[in-house]
Amino acid sequence: MATIDDLKVMLDFNDVDEARDKRLNIIIKNAESALLVRLPGQKSIPDALSYIVVELSIVRFNRIGNEGMKTFQQEGESIAYDLTDDLTPYTDAINGWLNSQEDPPGKSGMVQFL
Repeated sequence: MATIDDLKVMLDFNDVDEARDKRLNIIIKNAESALLVRLPGQKSIPDALSYIVVELSIVRFNRIGNEGMKTFQQEGESIAYDLTDDLTPYTDAINGWLNSQEDPPGKSGMVQFL
């Protein structure tokens, strides 16, 4: 299933809405870019980490209209936003994946002088 399809299932969107889908695609693209920054040398998101893109996209979608706000209150409902890096909860998963690679980024080869 494509990332946008996964995202729409998670957000419970069953109808067709081109404007919303366009917004979701931008959110997905930005989430992928944010994750790729943490994955040196990768040109695409590895399958094992693709769930992070969906999760980041949900967080970002739910924050639309409340950007920069630390808390939001309306009619007795209160929402607190964590303004740190959205990828922080996934640091262990990202590092685990990086460490599982045969040739992790930043790992130097051996140099021998004769």
